[in-house]
Amino acid sequence: MSKIINFFLFIKYLIFFTVFFTSNNIAKEILIYADSITYDENENIIARGNAKILYKKNLIISDLIIYNQLEEKIFLPSKFTYRDENNNFIEGENGYFLNNLDYAEFDNPKIKLSDGSRIIGTKIKRDGKIDIISKGVYSPCNSKIKIGNFVCPTWQLEGEKILHDNENLFLHQKHSKMRVLNTPVFYMPYIVTPSPLRKERKTGFLTPSVSLNFFDTKTSQTTSFPYYFNLSQDKELLFTPMINYGGGVDSSQRFVFDYNQILSGGNFKADLSFDSNLEEQNNNELITDASLITEFNKNLSQKFRIKIDSAIQSSKNYIQKTKPNDELSYKESLSSNIYLDGYNLNKIDDYLKVSLNFYQTNQVNEDNNTLPIVLPKIKYFSGYNNVLDSTTSSNYDFYNIFRDKSNLTHAKKQQKLSHNYLINKEFINYNSKVSLNAEFYNQIFNTEDKEIEKNKYASGTYYRFFPILGITTKTPFKLKNYNGNLLITPKVNLTITPGISNSSYLSNEDSTNNDLNLENIYRLNRYSGNDKMDNSKRITYGIDVNLKNINTSFAQLYEFTDNSNFHEEQGNNNNLSDLFGSIKYSKKIMFSYDFRYDLSESYTKKQSINFDTDSDYGKINLSYLDQNSEDTETVNYSYISKNLAKFSKIKFNGLYDLKKEINKEYSIGYSFFDECFGINIDFNRKSYEEESLKPQDILTLMFSFKNIGSYRSTNLAVSENDKQDIGWESFGAENDNFKKN
Repeated sequence: MSKIINFFLFIKYLIFFTVFFTSNNIAKEILIYADSITYDENENIIARGNAKILYKKNLIISDLIIYNQLEEKIFLPSKFTYRDENNNFIEGENGYFLNNLDYAEFDNPKIKLSDGSRIIGTKIKRDGKIDIISKGVYSPCNSKIKIGNFVCPTWQLEGEKILHDNENLFLHQKHSKMRVLNTPVFYMPYIVTPSPLRKERKTGFLTPSVSLNFFDTKTSQTTSFPYYFNLSQDKELLFTPMINYGGGVDSSQRFVFDYNQILSGGNFKADLSFDSNLEEQNNNELITDASLITEFNKNLSQKFRIKIDSAIQSSKNYIQKTKPNDELSYKESLSSNIYLDGYNLNKIDDYLKVSLNFYQTNQVNEDNNTLPIVLPKIKYFSGYNNVLDSTTSSNYDFYNIFRDKSNLTHAKKQQKLSHNYLINKEFINYNSKVSLNAEFYNQIFNTEDKEIEKNKYASGTYYRFFPILGITTKTPFKLKNYNGNLLITPKVNLTITPGISNSSYLSNEDSTNNDLNLENIYRLNRYSGNDKMDNSKRITYGIDVNLKNINTSFAQLYEFTDNSNFHEEQGNNNNLSDLFGSIKYSKKIMFSYDFRYDLSESYTKKQSINFDTDSDYGKINLSYLDQNSEDTETVNYSYISKNLAKFSKIKFNGLYDLKKEINKEYSIGYSFFDECFGINIDFNRKSYEEESLKPQDILTLMFSFKNIGSYRSTNLAVSENDKQDIGWESFGAENDNFKKN
């Protein structure tokens, strides 16, 4: 039996090789395989049964293939499958290819691109790298939705003609209509979108957007025409002009420029937005309002790096009005900064930082004249040295700060030159670790117009030498009854200073945001800067207890100095400070409790609780803060779910004020992303510090379509009285958000 089978196989391949070597037109071009290969009276090659044509990396499979040697055409009268050299698959019927497969025409094409996207139509014409599909439908969706008796993908684009440019990788669609759940939602006479196979950027118009506002029988309209510039491989610009007109009001325009550039060792971003009233009568102003946000980072050399960022606006609240979702909108002041960082200049661990800083009020009723300009601020850390078994280092500081108006805290002008020399020596004795620390400050201040009393000012040059000495010891104990897992470490620190109180003649420019806590209670100078000095003679004691996943710390101090500036500023009215404590548990659940307890008044001044868990249902965070000294009691909460029903997620977060019994800010959102379609519904409310600005509710709806882009609504929560247009903003969609096929 096996001999008979081998004989027929021999005859089959003999016929194939005979055809292959005797057909001059195709001998060096294509290979033909089939169960049966014959000639007809016109010398056409007819391949039947599992017929295949191979050409380079292209493959055609059909039950019947006819090759016309005279016309050099491959006829496919029945259904066939074609795989091209890029691994795209096409099914069709009743058509033909030229023998080099560069040209083809056939009916009922069904195209599956290498990324999983699909295009179907009634006819196709392939000419080189161009496919033209008549009455075509495009969709990247695998999932199907059944609506009545009709089964359709989640969304699809229908076009009278679809041109797929396989070389430049674009989809051109004429008379295009988008259907979502088989419902028409969008029509464009002509639309160009990147091909699903495209990986490179291309200059051209993006999808325009039009929004209408109907109010009091008047209609106004906003139209935007975003244009994308692919300037080069490392530069891009998105220009979006928006035109408002109608409604019985003068026309206005807004122009937005978003520029991005990748630099060697850095990047540059610029976001310029300005308003204009070019068509307003008797108006000669080109720009009526504007904002500019920039960010520049670059490695200048192996040792130096520069960073420049700025946020400026021509009028107060402009960024809040044009970018309500931007974090800059909620800052009290905007800043423009230049930073120069140097590393390993003279030795491996030294560090230099030079900064120039400018500020502008943003929302709080603060006078711009009181905001500082810093030209410059210089810090240099010399690195560590070993001297007589001790570690030494130096910090050098200089700043030049000025403003238009002084106050009780800040002078009109002040310069400071400061040198801080630090010494640390550690040794172990009697199973205890002992640390000897010293800090010596040499400082020169030049101050102009420092307000020391109401309408009384002082100016002058001042020199200050300020030493701080400290000794710390800690002795760990392990208890055997707990298999060595319980570790108890008592700590004691003694700090000695001259006790000289801070002078009101000096402006406090860098000692801000000070707080006494477990992180700085053992520091020699507990101020965040050194314009103010910690003049306290004190003893600090505490204990750390560690047991597997539980860590606790307690600390307290006693002041020998009656006029301790830092002690009084932190609300301690007695020499004995409040008791500070922390309890932390970390495993699958993260829990921490921190408190500050006033022993003399027997009440908790401050306490906070933080709870984190990553469960099977999602990530949960709860934070509780109670500050009796500031009459503040709040709860922060957030939840991000795991995937629900495979494609969905929900999230919410907020800040609840227990004193006022209101949510000061909160947001809630829902998202759905399958392999081709996404939807986000987000609502958030934020409150401004400035009373003249009312809380803003923002409700947005966003649809994302793989390979096409995203369409997000403007705020849907505005009242009718706000007369705000509700439109759709278009931008690119991150394909990584969609689930893999």
